[in-house]
Amino acid sequence: MSDVVAEKVIATLASVKRIPAEKIALDTNLQELGIDSLDVFTLLFELENTFKISIPDDDVRSIRSVNDVVDGIKKILAAAPPQNSSSTSPAD
Repeated sequence: MSDVVAEKVIATLASVKRIPAEKIALDTNLQELGIDSLDVFTLLFELENTFKISIPDDDVRSIRSVNDVVDGIKKILAAAPPQNSSSTSPAD
């Protein structure tokens, strides 16, 4: 079974750090990837845009591994109200 959230997180990490996604596993520690404080802000911005969510600052402090990021996003998505695929703007 493929994990879309994990795939998007890994792809985003790979893009931010400019490394091949194949070198990133769920159990990879973010420090091993060379993620610094600036990278964290860039990564969060990209993830918030990708998943259309807001990641609370308190959640960021506990992130240590790629799996922590994936789990955190899954919790936020599970708590969010379902999105309609229809447009919310008037037709005319």
